[in-house]
Amino acid sequence: MVGKIKAYVQKQLYNRCYNRYVAETERQKDCYRQWALLHEDWKKHSYPASPEVTLQAMDALSDGVTFTDHTGITLFYDTRGILEEKAAAVVGAFFRENPHVLVAYADEDVIEEGLRVDPWFKPQWSPDTLLSFQYMGHAVAVRSSLLPDAYTGSFYDLLLYITKQVTDQKWIKANDEKKPIAPIGKVLIHMPPSTEDDARKSGFNLWNRVTISVIIPSKDNPDVLKTCISSLLERSDLSNITLEIIVVDNGSNEDNRKRLEEMSASFNFRYVYEAQPFNFSKMCNLGVSKATGTYLLFLNDDMEIMQADWLQLLLEKAKEPHVGAVGAKLIYPDTDIIQHIGITNIKVGPVHKLLKKHDGELHYHGQNRHVYDMIGVTAACLLIDRDKYRRAGGLTEEMAVAYNDVELNFALHDLGYYNVFRGDVMLYHHESLSRGDDNLSDEKWIRLLKEKDILYKKHPHLKSFDPFYSPNLAVHSNLYLPAFMYEYEKRDYYTKLKAFKGPLPEKWENGCLTVNTEHAREEKKLEFDEKDDTIWIEGWSYVLGMDNARYKRKLLLAGSKGQIYEAAVLSRYRKDVVDILPDETNVALAGFVCRIPKQDLAPDTYRVAMVASDMCSTQKLYRMSEKTFTV
Repeated sequence: MVGKIKAYVQKQLYNRCYNRYVAETERQKDCYRQWALLHEDWKKHSYPASPEVTLQAMDALSDGVTFTDHTGITLFYDTRGILEEKAAAVVGAFFRENPHVLVAYADEDVIEEGLRVDPWFKPQWSPDTLLSFQYMGHAVAVRSSLLPDAYTGSFYDLLLYITKQVTDQKWIKANDEKKPIAPIGKVLIHMPPSTEDDARKSGFNLWNRVTISVIIPSKDNPDVLKTCISSLLERSDLSNITLEIIVVDNGSNEDNRKRLEEMSASFNFRYVYEAQPFNFSKMCNLGVSKATGTYLLFLNDDMEIMQADWLQLLLEKAKEPHVGAVGAKLIYPDTDIIQHIGITNIKVGPVHKLLKKHDGELHYHGQNRHVYDMIGVTAACLLIDRDKYRRAGGLTEEMAVAYNDVELNFALHDLGYYNVFRGDVMLYHHESLSRGDDNLSDEKWIRLLKEKDILYKKHPHLKSFDPFYSPNLAVHSNLYLPAFMYEYEKRDYYTKLKAFKGPLPEKWENGCLTVNTEHAREEKKLEFDEKDDTIWIEGWSYVLGMDNARYKRKLLLAGSKGQIYEAAVLSRYRKDVVDILPDETNVALAGFVCRIPKQDLAPDTYRVAMVASDMCSTQKLYRMSEKTFTV
């Protein structure tokens, strides 16, 4: 009888552990559901009836439609989707609250196996994106006064016709606070899964011959520079284009300087040598002062041209009156790994979106494929009309290394121009794949923060704001995720810390517990005026051959002076661990994260250990890792 009771109790304990494990795994796997629970309280509100809103099926347009009422609002929707019950009321309220708006478009998602997935949160008015593909989606409302009396054709063509009317009436500047074309910011339609691609390959128009001045800063890098310039001259379609290449050298050694002088003769480029401390902005501006071209192309010396029409496509946008800077997709050589697909300005500052993701995959509704208006593009490859560069003030020389190209993009935005990323133009960037912020020394990190501080002092209105990045998207990640943060992602979410009583429990160490500590250090501050006040510990662990849903973990921090602390951890969903451990049971929450206020730890050097307790028995496991950190 006792044995049966014990077995029953253990089964109940395990069921409780397993159910908690499953629930937390599902919670962490479905960030969009968590976002919806947090942000869709509008569904509980009552909206006044909106009889002025007329529903119109998009697919009916192909058979021809007559528009008889030109006084209200017409909400076009895709009949394949499920329109929210309150969609018309929400649209009516949006237009009443925003009388300047003529065209508005809703966010949307996909219904797959009964679940809402794949949200599509829309940016503010993006004219070049719309010319690339129909980014406004499957629920778009317009003031009926803009509609023709009758129409037969696709909704996309009708939308281009309507938006042309609006933009012909007024040039909508990128920095206009009240744009007549605007996102509604709510998910109003749910679509079925689809593989459709609405991208349009717009052919570039012929133009009279233009001169592009190519400005390449370079020092002590002749072999890499040779690859760059030879690929530029040999692989580019230069019909109607004259290139003027200017290499700016801030102090190569004598041997390399001689090689570069010889190269300048064979490749016919202008070699400007001026020994000085590295200042990217100053080098580029020096090149501009020597340039005669109508357009300026800033190019890193480690770029390699891969497609013939790349300049033609960049010029197609750069010549448009409303466009500022134009950039390309940059890929690490001999891979499909993304280095740059445009810059987004999020809470932590300007970031390269989808960095180190695979370009072979289609990311976030073609963000790595189409033409997108964005807040900025990198000067590693940036084409701009010379006069617009001058109007924006050029590259700011007080920002010698970082964010100078972002500041140029911000200045162009402030003048009303749209900066454009072309996902259909790809270059190899021979920058090291291993380079990253974690590799920066403390000195370089502080310099980075100082230059970011200068950026936002010049453009305070753009702090944590990006008109081409929906506020429904994450402000803490370079991925396109819903704006929801799990506890382990919050920099100010601290775990409990207390003194550990007794010696290290080495008697519990039997080799079954594996601990991989990836980070154990002061968390880098994100603003220049912040304090370094948090110890960040992160990694993953599992118990070999056991059901990991049973175990609760805590860290032990063993100081060299004898002080030992124990710290609670947050469990983190780690698909990568699941993939590499297919034979282990319930390891989806193998990740652990711990943030501790530095002031709570006595000054010392600490070694990280872990204790895993079986919640269905008295078993405890222990493992000391090799990771240390110093306070």
